[in-house]
This record gives sequence, C-alpha cells and structure tokens, in this order.
Amino acid sequence: MTRLSISVSLLILISAHNLPAAAREEQPQPKPETAGQLQKPAAVSELPELPKEPAAAVEAPRPAAAVPVNVMWAEWEYLKKHGEDKDEDVGASVLEQLTGWQRLYADTEYGGDAQLLKADLHLKLGNYKAAIVDLLKHLYEYPESELNPAVRKLLTGTIDKKAGKKVKAALIEIAKPPGPADKAERLALLIKNLADQAGEELYEPLTGEFQEFFYRFPLYAKRDELQLALGNLYLAKEEYIPARLAYEKLIQVYPASRSLLAAKKSLADVLADKLKDYNAALNVYQDIAADFPGTPQAWLAYGQTARLSERQKRYDLAVETYEKIVALYQEGNAAYDALKSEAKVLRENLSKPKESIDVLNRLADKYKGEKAIAALNLAAETARRDLKDTETEIKMYDRITAEYPDDPQTPKAVFAAAQAYEKNQNLDKAREYCTKILEKYPDDPMAKKAQKSLNSLMGK
Repeated sequence: MTRLSISVSLLILISAHNLPAAAREEQPQPKPETAGQLQKPAAVSELPELPKEPAAAVEAPRPAAAVPVNVMWAEWEYLKKHGEDKDEDVGASVLEQLTGWQRLYADTEYGGDAQLLKADLHLKLGNYKAAIVDLLKHLYEYPESELNPAVRKLLTGTIDKKAGKKVKAALIEIAKPPGPADKAERLALLIKNLADQAGEELYEPLTGEFQEFFYRFPLYAKRDELQLALGNLYLAKEEYIPARLAYEKLIQVYPASRSLLAAKKSLADVLADKLKDYNAALNVYQDIAADFPGTPQAWLAYGQTARLSERQKRYDLAVETYEKIVALYQEGNAAYDALKSEAKVLRENLSKPKESIDVLNRLADKYKGEKAIAALNLAAETARRDLKDTETEIKMYDRITAEYPDDPQTPKAVFAAAQAYEKNQNLDKAREYCTKILEKYPDDPMAKKAQKSLNSLMGK
C-alpha cells in the first residue's frame, strides 16, 4: 500500500472520530457478547488520535453508518423484528432464515431467544408439532435460561390443547429438567426419547432434528445409536426405503458399533418382510448368523435364512441351514423344528425320500413320545408312497411298537404293519400282527378291525 493510500485511510478514520458527539451517540450499538461469539468491532471513539494531514488531501468523509457492525447481532435484530410480522409468508421466510442463523449462533447469548422465536413462528403457522419439539429443545439446550418458565408454560399449554391423547403423558414426562451436563448428550437424549415415545406423532419435525443434530455435533461419540433410532423411527412410520438406508448407513459407517447387530437384524427384516428383497435379506441374515454366533438374533437369522432359501428355491442352502440349527441349538424346539422342516424339503423339493426318512429317524432318536411317533409314522408313509418300500415302512411301525408299547397310537401302528404285510402277500405275517393286536390290545378300537381282517385272512 502506498503512503498516499495509507494517509487517505487514516484520514477517513479521523473524520469519523471527529463527528459531533451527538451524531456518534445516535449510531446503533450492539449488545455485549459472551465467549464464543463474534468479536464486536471496536467503537470508533476508541481509536487512537492520528496526525492530521492537509485538508486538500482528504477524501470526502463516509457517513458514520458505513462503520461495520456485529453481523451476528444485526442479523438477530433483523430476524426478531420481522418474526413479529403477522404475514404468514413473511413468517415462513423468517423461519427458514432463522434455522440457518441458529446453525451458526445457537451457542451465543441470543440462542435461547432464537429458539423461542422459532417455536412462536411455528405456532403462528399452525405447526404445533414442530413447536412442541422447539420448546422441548429449548429446555434441553438452555436449561439455565431465564426464559424457561415462559417456555414451560407455553409448552404445557400446547401439549394440553394440541397433542394426541396417547403421547400427552410421555411429552410431559420428557419435559422434566434433563440430567446430563453435556449439551450434545442432553439433545441426543431428547431426540431418542421423542422418537421412542412420540415418534409417529412428531415424525416430521423429529426427522429434521436428527439431521440438525448430525450437522451440529459431528464428533458426538454415540452417533451410531442415534442413527439406529432414526432407522427405527422411519420403520415405525412405515417409511421402508429411508429405514433401509438408515440401517445400511450405520452398518457401513460404524462397523464396530454396539448397535451393529440390531441394525442388521432390522435391516434384514425390512428387506424380507416389507421390501420383499429376499436375496438381499438372505445375505444379511447369513451375515448375522456367521458374525454373532450364540445370540438370539443368530438363531432367528438361521430360521429366516432357511425360510428365505426355500422361498428362493435354494433348497440345498435350506437343508444346510437346518443342519446348522440342529448342531448349534440342541435345547428347546429349535432342533425339532429344523429336523422336521429339513425332512419336508428333502422329500418334497429335492426328491430325496430316503434322506428324508433318515432325518425323521434322527428326530425320533432325539425327541421321544408323541413327536417321535409322528415322525416315524411320516417316515413309514414316505417309504410306502415314495419308495414303495414295504420293508422300510414296516420297520418304522415296528420301532413304534418296540419303543412305545403302551402308547394309544401303538395299536394303529401294529394294524398298519399287518395291512402292509397283507398287501405284500405275506399273509402269515399279516395274521401274526392281527393276532398281536387281539392279544395285547383287546379293548382298543383297533381290535375290531384286527378281528375282521383276521377272519378274512383265515379264509385265504
């Protein structure tokens, strides 16, 4: 910069300094600032005295209004002024600008005022749901604000008049003073509680609050938990594509998250049950089963993998999955259901009746009583219809007789064996089995059938 230009600049400042006191006092003075705000420019009167230069070298002085003012404060005054306008179009425009202003200055001394103004504007525009969220957010973000009594009164009245009956009590409970000292933690708690307890009613403003939180607090340590809550909110509202994307984002961005299993399970369920993307769902279920062994979710994932494998006609994968369930989940009915389903797939879909019979025998080995008898009867039927194998059929009946001689179903098995022998022209064995029924189960209803059959056989 040349000496001449420096002199000119200095002389301009001198000219402003030499304005009459009354003129200087008429200039708008910004409010004092707190830590973290933009620094207010020094008042012109605080500048040091500068040497005067000849008047001929001085440019025409600029008006005092050209002196820069605190932009943050000036913008707030502008928004506050126009926020009082009764015109709805003006209010909507101010609301949009106010949201942008808050992103920059929410932590300044005017942040609480701006949050309350935002709620007022939403109420004026008839959006009471957004206003409720705004007012709750004020209590959580500015717990020490002098405005809180007025905020709480307005909030209580709005909830009482506008909120749905199902969420009123929850909203009043959420409105109690928050506990965490950290602001991000408080706001995260608010968002999660609202999503869990009033998510469907406050859906639109809440989704915006999730995004606003992510923007303001990029280093928040539990962003993954909020991401899961957002996915669940979309799911509760039956917004399945956004739900899918929310879960997928958590899985990709936070691979070490403690919420990973829950996100994968929810994603797989959405894909399978809501979006009908069975192949994608199958892949996720397989990941869960492989990555989280021993968990209840893994067990459910195995079941879903098998079910979807059948739906997709991937029958070998279904059989493989059922075998894994049998190996991993010995207790309860998990193995029973798996063996039963596997036998069905082998017989009906893979045309492997012999292998199906083997599975049913394994089932009868593991589960006794009624379940075993039903499995052995099914194995006998498979041998008769699919294999035309009388010997194997009768072996199944004989096993029932040997292992459960006193069961009410046993006489039926003995008579079925007698009929199988008769059909196969082994009349001696047929007579032997009919006689066995008459001797061991004379009071059973099958005795009459056995006697009738025996009379017929005796004539042959």
